[in-house]
Amino acid sequence: MNQNKISLAKKTLQYLEKKKLRDINLKNFLYNTKMPNINNKIDLIININNFFDFQLKKNLVNIEKSSQRDMLFEIMMARYDILNEYRTSVKNIINYFMSRPQEVLKLIPKLIESKILIATFANINPSGIQGVIKIKIIFAFYYITLFTWYNDDNESLEKTMSALDKYLNNIEKFIKL
Repeated sequence: MNQNKISLAKKTLQYLEKKKLRDINLKNFLYNTKMPNINNKIDLIININNFFDFQLKKNLVNIEKSSQRDMLFEIMMARYDILNEYRTSVKNIINYFMSRPQEVLKLIPKLIESKILIATFANINPSGIQGVIKIKIIFAFYYITLFTWYNDDNESLEKTMSALDKYLNNIEKFIKL
């Protein structure tokens, strides 16, 4: 991820700490910014998602190699920790999409890419029919857990960790990671 995109992601997240996503006037917001691929608010959100993926990759150096299940837990919690650094901004983004669910459809391909990245980091092969099923499951329980994170005001994210652990245990009953 280049420095311009990182700066734009941080600028957008900083803006969203105080204002709503719907209030962004893209022309004014991008004034003096050289970002040729940012044409709308969805592009801004995709850039933020790419920034979170970039941050996750940097943080993975600290994640211990272990079972796929444990690594998936650690990687997903690392992702929620990143979101927590920008909690107010991320909650504003979630609120925006909760009032415009049709807009989420435009993000799904990028969100799936992020879950493939998470699976790959956890040594889960995303290829083939089994891989596709695993990615769909990871996608589903990531976003179910995201709503727990949304309401988890504890800085240590205890509720989020507990929910994620519970979902992983339930998933293990149906599919071996």
